[in-house]
Amino acid sequence: MARCQQQNRSLQSTIVLFLVLGYGFCAQAIINIEVDPRCTRSIGGISELDRKTYFAICDSGTDFDKRCKDDEMYEYLVGELGVNFGRRLGVVNGPVKRGNVVVEDPNHPGYADLDLLKNKLSKKQFKASGRFRIDMGENLDVAAHGQHNAYPAFMGKFTNEQAIKGDRAEYIPKNIDAAAELAAAVLLYGYSDFDRPAYYEPINEPHWSLYGDQHLADWHLSVVAAVHAQMRNVKVGGLCMPIAYMYRDRYRVFGSFKKFIDNTGCRLDFYSFHVYDYVYWKDDDFHGRVTSGLPLEGVLDLVPNYTHNAYGKEVELVVSEHGGYVTGNKGLSADETAETIAKQHFPGSGFEWELKKRSILEQVHVSTIVANTLTFMDHPHTVKKAVPFILLNSFGWDPEYYAVLYVPDQFKNKKKWIPTQQVNFYRFFKGLKGRRVKAICSDPDIQTRAFVDGDKLYVVLNNLSGKRETLSVNMPAAKTKSIRRMGRNGDFTPYLREELLASARNIEIGGHEAILLAADYRKPILAARTVDETPCYGNKVNVALDDWTVFDVAVPDVSNVEYAVLRIGVSRAAGSDKRINVKFNGRQLDVPLETCHNRLDDGERDYASCKMIQVDAKMVRMKNTVAISFADGEPGSVGSVVLRAAIRK
Repeated sequence: MARCQQQNRSLQSTIVLFLVLGYGFCAQAIINIEVDPRCTRSIGGISELDRKTYFAICDSGTDFDKRCKDDEMYEYLVGELGVNFGRRLGVVNGPVKRGNVVVEDPNHPGYADLDLLKNKLSKKQFKASGRFRIDMGENLDVAAHGQHNAYPAFMGKFTNEQAIKGDRAEYIPKNIDAAAELAAAVLLYGYSDFDRPAYYEPINEPHWSLYGDQHLADWHLSVVAAVHAQMRNVKVGGLCMPIAYMYRDRYRVFGSFKKFIDNTGCRLDFYSFHVYDYVYWKDDDFHGRVTSGLPLEGVLDLVPNYTHNAYGKEVELVVSEHGGYVTGNKGLSADETAETIAKQHFPGSGFEWELKKRSILEQVHVSTIVANTLTFMDHPHTVKKAVPFILLNSFGWDPEYYAVLYVPDQFKNKKKWIPTQQVNFYRFFKGLKGRRVKAICSDPDIQTRAFVDGDKLYVVLNNLSGKRETLSVNMPAAKTKSIRRMGRNGDFTPYLREELLASARNIEIGGHEAILLAADYRKPILAARTVDETPCYGNKVNVALDDWTVFDVAVPDVSNVEYAVLRIGVSRAAGSDKRINVKFNGRQLDVPLETCHNRLDDGERDYASCKMIQVDAKMVRMKNTVAISFADGEPGSVGSVVLRAAIRK
């Protein structure tokens, strides 16, 4: 027996109360999402979704059409799913290893013989097939990063005591001018205009002890100068930091990244880091250091906020790897963790069981990549490339490697390729393109993005929390509607399914579930107006708070502000109160507490998030004050304060 009483009906919220005999009282609010497909939403002046930025595989693209199993696979990946290319590991190391390509110039000791190099490499340039070139355009838009210890011995070695400890001693070239000249020559002669990397990081994930060393910064600056002297279509950047949790220890880790920016004078073409979640199995769920979603929003605000204040410009960002790792717990490896879960939910053996078991790890990876991608999408003015760490295959070195689209049958038969659940990322975002349009959701746990392409509206929703929610997507009536759902089953394996949608006013979204809603209007959806979300940066970053602290935020144009969102990156010790107090121009604001807040507390060192607060447009002034304190009065840090003011154009 149940009784339902409906109260407080309004256009903005509906509360449904359930009294269920034997289970007590439960209340659930419908989350309202307002979508205006006729209002183009640009961010920093950019409205179009560039699929090459987000939907790549971790592959250089060179000879891809030949490396595919057959034409059917190529058409599925490139033609149907719209897969692009994103990452090349190694640039200089290949020619150096060949032995007779990179040799010391007898007339210029310490430098490579460039005439010989040009002669050898020019003969090996990749020539794309007509089909591949038509499908991919003028350039593959790949980010390349150099391998460790890649340079020839005659250029010398620069290292330190920390970097040479253990089995994997690391060094960078001592003669940085010679190394920069070599890198530029390889980029110029070793590639065609089609497959030449668009972004180049001289070294992939350098040793942490080198981050603040001026020699590392000077090497990057020398590469910028050498590459730009030869070609203008390759951007050079770094640090290619292996992690993005710059909020760690109340933003202590940001200090290392900041030091590299300062050592290079903020003169690189872009700055870069990798983004990973690191989770482990505990208490029947995954926990750990979660950067995806709200913490990443804070990081992507922090870096340009700092460079805007210190150097007068927003820097471009490149993420040449991102995803989610299961790190194991209590001595268990990731595979052993998956086996523990699998034996609990679906015991078995054999190849098919192994595929299902590994899909537990794949679900963690893909779910993280979705959350990251939706975050990157809301920073098109700074994030220029973001590459999911998903390879085509790893047949040549580890046929059972977890982050691949295909494995060989039985992990042995390389003539028969078996798709993994990693392909769900590309299946979920299949067909998504167009111009960004206005979509407002005040719930920080529901990532919300909307795009219009011709006569179709796409609304992407991702639940960052583990709580099931009910959504009402308020948009003009469409001829037909369908939704694509991706999430995890009760046994932690993934699912992806599509279904028709009768109404967008009552959509259930599961915990950690993503939804792509497609609405067909059967006639072009024309833009009637445009709002440009302008990031307005606070006057300071990385501030430790003991009491109320005031940040100043200037807005260039307040006469046409349609809406505004205040974004505050925070970091506190694990177990701290997750609430903050905020006064905007002296008026207390209601700050939503994200439902996923406990998931963002790693239980050991940090809680980090980005507080998203809707601000009445009428409150926005040209000069604004934002006063912040933590609710419990205890210490913590604010990374950045950014007001995104949507200005009518």
